[in-house]
Amino acid sequence: MLETLAAKEGNIATSNIFQNARKEIKINEVPSAIFTYPEAAMVGLTEEQVLKNGIRCACSPLELKLVPKTRIIGDTRGLVKIVIDNKTKKILGVHMLAPHAADLIHEGVLAVKFGLTIDDIIDTVHVFPTLSEGFKLSAQAFYEDVSKLSCCTA
Repeated sequence: MLETLAAKEGNIATSNIFQNARKEIKINEVPSAIFTYPEAAMVGLTEEQVLKNGIRCACSPLELKLVPKTRIIGDTRGLVKIVIDNKTKKILGVHMLAPHAADLIHEGVLAVKFGLTIDDIIDTVHVFPTLSEGFKLSAQAFYEDVSKLSCCTA
């Protein structure tokens, strides 16, 4: 399904065979996308998987209509959902239904891969107005009603 994953697996296998690298792929860090319109993209765990693992989680689905760029482009369909460990605020999964979600998921991939928290995302400057700002707004939604924010809230 993912040509890029197959290429990575081949590279790791080669490194492990010829360089004794002992590398491995963590499937949880591999994004996937469905090229519908709007696109769907995801990485990490779902809310159900987290609960099944006995972790208390929180989720913050953000409707795309709250992302200023979606109103500019005239397509507000979709959402961004972040799944976090309720205690540590670590991002465990990211799920998007949005225009260009396959392009946007990579910030979520880095968050899952490197154990970032929603506070790390909130503390990161995002360009305004962009679709990727939706990820930051989704992180902020854990703390406040983002529908009441001004357009350029830090």
